Amino acid sequence: MKQTNQLKKIGAIATIAFPILQMVSQGLIQIGGMEPSFAAPASEIVTFFENRDPALFAIGNYIFMLSLVAFLWFLGVLWDELRTAEGGSGWISLIAVGSGLVVAANLAGPGGWPLAIFRIGEGLEPQIARLLFDHGNLNFANMWVALGSMVLAAGLIMRHSDRFPTWLGWGSLVLAIGLLLARTVWTLAVAFAPYLLFWVWMISLGVVVLRRLRRKDHS
Repeated sequence: MKQTNQLKKIGAIATIAFPILQMVSQGLIQIGGMEPSFAAPASEIVTFFENRDPALFAIGNYIFMLSLVAFLWFLGVLWDELRTAEGGSGWISLIAVGSGLVVAANLAGPGGWPLAIFRIGEGLEPQIARLLFDHGNLNFANMWVALGSMVLAAGLIMRHSDRFPTWLGWGSLVLAIGLLLARTVWTLAVAFAPYLLFWVWMISLGVVVLRRLRRKDHS
């Protein structure tokens, strides 16, 4: 039992580590100037890619991929927590984790931005730059739908379990709605707000699990 708790602590720490790795990776990727709006001319998108620091972008992109490992450990903890709280056949827990695996596949999938930076030294046609820019952002926006499904399923279980604080259950449901609706306005800057709140949700969940495991250690 003690060994199981120690391993679960690693998963809870990974839950907190994922948002941190994402923030660090995005910080490195954005060095050189913030990304243009979707309405920006193609020439501005080319300039955006040209202004990336190749080394820092590569490091940021690698950290982004490393965050996938943390996310998979998070899914393990989420599965254990939700299945225990739900009881029965655990079918809602399965939906949550299945949605999370779709997110993981999206994180591991090809993105347009790294390809643009990789070939920027050979010259980048404006329309190709726009295509890669939009492809990367649309792929990212599609991920919000799967995240919304995952958080919604988790929230439904959390709302009816004393394993989680009441505010986390209600907050999950509100966040899920935000993530699902964000896809409808994915070209607007405000659409990224629910994803940033998802980072807060993950950190909160990780802290809740860690605190419970520490209480078990001292009981």
